[in-house]
Amino acid sequence: MSTQPPQEFDLEKELRDLGEHLKRAFQVAREHPKTKELEQDIAQAVRNLESEIQRAVKSAQEKEPVKKAGEQLKQAAHTVTESGAPDDIARGIAKGVRALNEQIRKAIEEAEKK
Repeated sequence: MSTQPPQEFDLEKELRDLGEHLKRAFQVAREHPKTKELEQDIAQAVRNLESEIQRAVKSAQEKEPVKKAGEQLKQAAHTVTESGAPDDIARGIAKGVRALNEQIRKAIEEAEKK
């Protein structure tokens, strides 16, 4: 029974690759006839998301229980850091981003064939 060594994941590399794939996907998408409409919809969605996040953060910062929770969160973060969990989390994120990169790469290839 052969066991495969665990696959290494480099989060920085995977995120750089994701950026390149997204950049290429947008270049391919620009050639599509409905690109301008889609681009405007995406831009509006991003603006709406940004507004909602800012509103939620402002609201949360004004509440006293949130301030107390912040201190508890700091203590929990320290415990998590000591446990090695951040490395496990980074590997998991890198693995997910790698899969996303592969899907985007395939979609770009398909779009370029058409």
